[in-house]
Amino acid sequence: MPKSIRLLEAPSVQDAVAALTHYGEEAKVVAGGTAVTLMLRQGLIQPAALVSIARIPGLREISSDEGQLRLGALVTHREVESSRAALEALPVLASTFGKVANVRVRNAATVGGVLAEADYASDPPCVFAALDAGVEITGDLGTRTVPVADFFRGYYETVLAPNELVTGVRVPLLQSGTGAVYTKFQTRSSEDRPCVGVFAAVRVGADRRCEELRVAVGAATELPLRLREVEAAALGRPVTDRVAREVADHYAEAANPISDLRGSSWYRKEMIRVWVRRAILAGADRAA
Repeated sequence: MPKSIRLLEAPSVQDAVAALTHYGEEAKVVAGGTAVTLMLRQGLIQPAALVSIARIPGLREISSDEGQLRLGALVTHREVESSRAALEALPVLASTFGKVANVRVRNAATVGGVLAEADYASDPPCVFAALDAGVEITGDLGTRTVPVADFFRGYYETVLAPNELVTGVRVPLLQSGTGAVYTKFQTRSSEDRPCVGVFAAVRVGADRRCEELRVAVGAATELPLRLREVEAAALGRPVTDRVAREVADHYAEAANPISDLRGSSWYRKEMIRVWVRRAILAGADRAA
């Protein structure tokens, strides 16, 4: 017989934290419900309580100030995609959210959910990692901000304690003149999760010489892959096809891709080589 689950609607962040503290690991936070519903249906989770944060005021705000774009945890993918603040401050982030699955999913899936679920095949975490975003986490000891690079620990695993929840994310803005692109390769359908996703941000000066490079690979690996030492080695060099290939080769060799129905580890490694190169050149073209 199916296990009964208690649904608790938290009117505030403090109430949500209190409920999570009471139930501990037997509780699951739910917002848009796209991932939780699927996991319940497949029997992957059996919580004693679902703590809904869907009606908590203040978690649906999008704002841009002090060189950052802040997204509340309840902001949907569709809202990021169409937000004037996001489109003006970080158009590449808005377009990334607009590429997730389909409109039905984007209308429900939330920013907090895509972070807390830590699904390796999601699109946004790759971009968050490249932009050095900080995840706002609230628990019984208050609110702390954790860099995305430290937030994800592995497959569906984060640093969140049982009595903590994601309340927002802060994303630093790119410098003026930076060309940025998120591109992905899908082996099945346009609505399916990617085999490989790549973000690249490039800022160039005279003679197309690289002044800044940010590259992150997602979907192919357990965690978003970023090689800061490789980015640094490209500085001062003209962003040519040769340089883009060198960077792409480093990422392909450093990656330890997974194998699943969207592609084998070997295939994903080769696709990283192809799509990192393309993303860097596309970013440089936009910057120029």
